[in-house]
Amino acid sequence: MFAAESRVAIPDSFQLGCNSVLESSAVHFSNKVLLQIRLNGELDTCLEVKSKGLPTSSLQTGSLGEHFSEGQSQQAEGSGETYDDEDLENFTPAEDSLSNFQISTRLGDSNDMKLPIVCSQIAELYYKAVFPANADQLRDVAPVRDFVISLSAKFFRKSSSDNEFQTLLFILQAIKNMYL
Repeated sequence: MFAAESRVAIPDSFQLGCNSVLESSAVHFSNKVLLQIRLNGELDTCLEVKSKGLPTSSLQTGSLGEHFSEGQSQQAEGSGETYDDEDLENFTPAEDSLSNFQISTRLGDSNDMKLPIVCSQIAELYYKAVFPANADQLRDVAPVRDFVISLSAKFFRKSSSDNEFQTLLFILQAIKNMYL
């Protein structure tokens, strides 16, 4: 088990109120990471994030053109266009990082579509920065872990659409700094 905490003052430019504070805490277990992101001590939403996507190793590195026999052209369904092998040489499978996680709302507004995106970005941060740094010394025990993220949805209710991305970046930076 590993635990980390941080407390950061939120700038007034985010329009979340005077003297607002972002408090984050994380507890790492061998199978889950429990993360709390509080705005002035408040939590009102809980989401569960499970790794469900295709592993990166399953994506083939070759081009799609390699899967068709030489000289054979393929015709797209429903259209009269034909594609030769040369047309397919530049296409390679791409990883969609947002589809790597199954996110379910356990507490709060399940119709809020911003929070699952926020949680998927938090999970990506963990998989790309926190887990490889091995701050919790559990990388060899559990390379893949699920998350239970409790947070205040007020971060994204009060902010304008211009500030939402900046708010997300601020939260991600605060989480990353928690492990330094």
